[in-house]
Amino acid sequence: MELLAPYRTEINGARRALQKDADAMGVPLDEYWAMVVADWDEAGTMRARWLPKVWRDGRVIYRLNYPPGWWVDITSTRTLAALSAHLDSELTDLGVTGGLTVAHVTSDDRAITTLIAGWLRDTVTLFDGTQPLGVRFTSKHGHPTGGTGTCWAYWMRATDAGLDEPINITDDIAIAERDADLKTAQEFCKIQTR
Repeated sequence: MELLAPYRTEINGARRALQKDADAMGVPLDEYWAMVVADWDEAGTMRARWLPKVWRDGRVIYRLNYPPGWWVDITSTRTLAALSAHLDSELTDLGVTGGLTVAHVTSDDRAITTLIAGWLRDTVTLFDGTQPLGVRFTSKHGHPTGGTGTCWAYWMRATDAGLDEPINITDDIAIAERDADLKTAQEFCKIQTR
């Protein structure tokens, strides 16, 4: 969902951008969109709501082993409260008042999310004297049945220090056209791939 959702957003954004044209033609937006899609299909261009095969072929799912350590759950109530207190003036400058919410920390507003990630990475030392490995958070797109919906962002501290990262790739899996997780995400996003 994290990878496919932006394509859904693009389709919706394209549709909204066509509202003026639909109004000028005197037809509802959905009908106008259907006309645009029919024109694309007739012209032989990439169909709306389709991702090219290269999108799937250009990605691989990696399974990784991280070093022992802790992750900051940025969607926990305690973390939100601590971030709100420590970053009050910076967040106010970004238009966040009344404290952070899960909506803020999982938003597309990169000014907010990078402020939070940068502050956590640069300043936090955990109870055991270590630095966190990164952050984890619940996907804003929800979680699949039987899945966690948890996203992870690993801070590459070793790379920044000119060292090799202490992570191991244990497996890499191509994304098959008939992959069940891909199909589920496509269904929710109303997107197809070839």
